[in-house]
Amino acid sequence: MSTPAAFAFKSYTFTNVEINMGDFSEASPLDLSFTPSGIYDKSMKTFFLRFVFTATQGEENATIVKIVCNATFEFKESLNVDAIPEYFYPNSLAIVFPYVRAFVSSVTLQANMVVPILIPTLNLTGLQSTLKANTELR
Repeated sequence: MSTPAAFAFKSYTFTNVEINMGDFSEASPLDLSFTPSGIYDKSMKTFFLRFVFTATQGEENATIVKIVCNATFEFKESLNVDAIPEYFYPNSLAIVFPYVRAFVSSVTLQANMVVPILIPTLNLTGLQSTLKANTELR
């Protein structure tokens, strides 16, 4: 008999989409960044992940695209924030990333950007320490 997972992915939603086509130039490469943060609600056994994708360009770092995705995970049992398993942080990002990646491609294509943003498959394990550091207890 298998043990149930320590956490489950419940939902996601895109809460903010910002596209600034006036600042975009085909001649300059885009700088892509990801900023994760979280809120853990011990009483509800719920982790709220905020995953921000930003594409900037030029020396002024003008924001071309900014998309905010909020995802909800539920833990099997109530834990102290320091007892959240280490594997949760990289796995939560890996679960949400394909949705963000697809949405960025879709929305920039639908916005008729000259060159839609196609985020490559990435290894986001480097962001797990950022997510852990940017997690607060509610």
